[in-house]
Amino acid sequence: MSKESIDIILEFWKVLQRWAISSSSKHCSRFVYVLLGLMCMIPNYLLLAQNQGTTALSFIEVPAGARSIAMGEAYVAVVDDHSALYWNPAGMTHISSNQAGFQYTEWFVDTQLSYASAVIGLDKGFIGAHLYLFDGGLMDVTTLYYPEGTGEQFSVQDISLGLSYARALTDKFSMGGTLKLVQSRIWRMRASSLALDLGFQYQTPLERLKLGFSITNFGSEMRLDGDNTFVRIDQDPQTAGDNDGIPANLYIKSWDLPLIFRIGFDYHVIETLDHSVRIATDAVYPNNNSNYVNMGMEYGYRDMVFIRSGYAHLFLTDNYGQGHFRTGVGLQLSNKLQFDFSYSERGDLGSVNTLGLSVNF
Repeated sequence: MSKESIDIILEFWKVLQRWAISSSSKHCSRFVYVLLGLMCMIPNYLLLAQNQGTTALSFIEVPAGARSIAMGEAYVAVVDDHSALYWNPAGMTHISSNQAGFQYTEWFVDTQLSYASAVIGLDKGFIGAHLYLFDGGLMDVTTLYYPEGTGEQFSVQDISLGLSYARALTDKFSMGGTLKLVQSRIWRMRASSLALDLGFQYQTPLERLKLGFSITNFGSEMRLDGDNTFVRIDQDPQTAGDNDGIPANLYIKSWDLPLIFRIGFDYHVIETLDHSVRIATDAVYPNNNSNYVNMGMEYGYRDMVFIRSGYAHLFLTDNYGQGHFRTGVGLQLSNKLQFDFSYSERGDLGSVNTLGLSVNF
């Protein structure tokens, strides 16, 4: 992501904030409709300008939050809990009390994903922090001369560590942002970058319909650096007597972060004392794949038991390891504690289960 693109988004954020604060309620709706039009053009302007193909740090594309996964990963407008720090920081404004959450996912081939976040309400706005970690475990170091292993071991770890702030600018419109440090480590190689997330939520004049949009992982390119690329070369193997061990470093290419734009809606179909049903849909525009759609629903009984299901990555042609079907349950154990579980079908790779716990304090 170029510096010019980041400057454009930051300037857009500042103008948006000034306009929203100064707008009256009468003009706020008109303003948001204009914003929606701008948002619909952003994917073409920003994402199509990026090179299609591989990006760095792919673990931050794996969704965080058992509830969101169970709803088919259609969550940008729904989010109203601590996982807003991953999906849409504006969602923090809908948290009724201070909240912390934890998630654990047993990923593929004995790897793990762990996510922790916390949100605290302030006099003006909300502040949050998150930690997202991928742990690849320990592996044996092998070489051409020692295919069974050298006796050394190495680890693979990726991490995202961020701070977020969100504020409700009117009773219907909220916005938030996250600044995060992302890092990838493989043996003695390391790559780091700063990234920015921006998000908005809007409660439409239709009482049960809410819109959400977010742009995540704006940041500079990442390139691994370390002593594992150190080699000695002979520039002229055909000539005897020259230096056949010149110190050199292998060139490592830089890669973009996985920039993702999401726009979606959340609609409450039924809302009674005993029963609730909501449906949600997200349109997703990544810079490293084709565009796709996520859809999901949630049924709640007395705000105590929740059944969720969804379908992710619709219209994605090359759906390698992504799968489609998602489902899960949630249990409100008390007014301070909630447990969530999700099941993800992952195509040829099998399935993945995620456990989540949320605590109000």
